Amino acid sequence: MRNKYYISGAFMLILTILMGCQKDLLNQKPDHVISEELVINSVDKLKRLLAGSYNEISNGNYLGRVLYKRSAVKSADFRFVQTIYNPRNYEQIEYRYEESGNNNGSASILWLQCYKVIGNLNLILANIDRAIGDDALRAQIKAESLALRGMVYFDLSRTFAYPWIKDKGNSQGIPLKLTPNEVVIERGTLAQTYNQILMDLLMAETLLKESVPAAGSSKYITKVGVQALMARVYLYQENWQMALHYAQKVMEVIPEEKLMGLTNYVFSDYTSESIFELSVTNDNSPGSNGLGAQFDFRAGGQGDILATQTFSDLLKEYVADPRANLLLTDKEGTKNAFVKYINRSGGSGLSIHNIPVIRLSEIVLIAAEACANGATGGEEAALRYLNMLIKRRTGDFQRDRATESGVGLLNRIAKERRKELALEGHEIYDLIRTGTALERKLTDHINTGLNSKNLNIPAISVKMIYPIPANEISASGMKQTIGY
Repeated sequence: MRNKYYISGAFMLILTILMGCQKDLLNQKPDHVISEELVINSVDKLKRLLAGSYNEISNGNYLGRVLYKRSAVKSADFRFVQTIYNPRNYEQIEYRYEESGNNNGSASILWLQCYKVIGNLNLILANIDRAIGDDALRAQIKAESLALRGMVYFDLSRTFAYPWIKDKGNSQGIPLKLTPNEVVIERGTLAQTYNQILMDLLMAETLLKESVPAAGSSKYITKVGVQALMARVYLYQENWQMALHYAQKVMEVIPEEKLMGLTNYVFSDYTSESIFELSVTNDNSPGSNGLGAQFDFRAGGQGDILATQTFSDLLKEYVADPRANLLLTDKEGTKNAFVKYINRSGGSGLSIHNIPVIRLSEIVLIAAEACANGATGGEEAALRYLNMLIKRRTGDFQRDRATESGVGLLNRIAKERRKELALEGHEIYDLIRTGTALERKLTDHINTGLNSKNLNIPAISVKMIYPIPANEISASGMKQTIGY
């Protein structure tokens, strides 16, 4: 990774953060030169850099659009509007599975944004121990920075590397830059990447204090938030027992009763299920380029991504499933606009809404999948967890309850994840991590510009994995993902 990029990326954000600091400090140097000492010697200023890092994670180039949208359009459940031409051609490349090192959809902007965040977090972690300030705040900042770095590296690994299921961790990993001035081009193995991710998360869990969840507290990563992320990481690593262990830790703090039900299934800010979500306001919303606007064309939104008819029908399988209520009228006059995120200012389509990173429904489904794969409790426990969610998504539980076993049970859990976690960054990643082929119906994708040869993609195909951007390869000498 180029040293120059990380330093400039971090200090561009620092410059913005420090604009509100004492003017006499800023005026000691030319406007374009900021001394590291203005930031790294103060716990309070490192706290500002951490706040800026949260904003960078919610940026449209990361969780604020790119990762969640990519996950949707590369799955069987979403499509572009029916037109041969679309100005967002770089995103259609992903939908059509036509990525290459030089023509890689949104890979370059996601890669750069993630490493920009990592650069900021590394600067905090390299200096927080000796910065002047309150010790309790120091520990909090350090823990949150570690947790966020672990999360970002996890998102990079599931996007730019083959899944654990392919070679049990022996395939290529992600370059791990852990200090501000470090130059890293070696990718190592996926097992090494996961070890670092879990090390960061485990240290964060140790440093963070136990707390009772309160309204709005999930806008920052907390101890239970770290535990939820660890359950997710262990699921991807196929460590079923540890995935269940951390899912149960979360449910000890946020119990089953907090699951949304038939009458309150609304994605407002900080729902009862919220474990960690990114706060988005007028100040940091990507506007019409944000997540919500991609799926809702009202009030200036683009609304160019619709649910496929197959997915719309899937949402109507249960009696009175509240998830079907998220289907609204779309640009084409049908009811295939899946609108999970509503602009809180009163209209919609401008992406002034929080972004859920992880919530209780996912934790329940992680527990179900872990047990179905052999964790303590086995299939009996898996059905208990799965039905815990289903009974809150149907008006006729006896009709719709899960009773399957074996492969049928795993398929039922996967289907429930499709319905429950849509547009939350899981669709294509669930296929990748489980080694499942992508199968898309031709009738769902007529006149969308999709080549019929790319309707179906084999399991663990290189086409499911983002290539490392070509400019990164040429500048650093890093090895490209095998297959590109």
